[in-house]
Amino acid sequence: MDIRLLPMALKDLDEVMSIEKQSHVSPWTIGNFTDSLHAGYWAYSLRQLAVDDEARDPLLGYCVLMPVLEELQLLNITIAPDFQRRGLARKILRVIEDAAQSKSFTDIFLEVRVSNLPAISLYQTIGYHEVGRRKDYYPLPNGQREDALLMKKSLVNE
Repeated sequence: MDIRLLPMALKDLDEVMSIEKQSHVSPWTIGNFTDSLHAGYWAYSLRQLAVDDEARDPLLGYCVLMPVLEELQLLNITIAPDFQRRGLARKILRVIEDAAQSKSFTDIFLEVRVSNLPAISLYQTIGYHEVGRRKDYYPLPNGQREDALLMKKSLVNE
């Protein structure tokens, strides 16, 4: 599959919102995405190169990161349900890490639902480790809340 990671633009948000709503129990709003873009956060769209020159490259996934001093906070990484389990999130994370290192960032942090075992496993296999837990961080459809694991990956050799 020929793919590319491009800066996310406002014109991408209809497609982004479609995937977001399919993928998350508590999806981001369009306002969350527009605010992130306007704030200058790192936001990228993962697209498959279209076979037909007239077609728009299909959106496979996206991510949003917030730079803070020497650290990046991964706020959202989502792969469209039809394209999950193909290594695409791992590819996005690899590109992000390379870009972060080239700009002298030292760490990447993220939160993940404690119930999201596939994501936790992915993060652990690529070098993230648990550094904390946020009690009742994520809302659930039944009105209850779910804990988040706070994970970190160091980008510098210690």
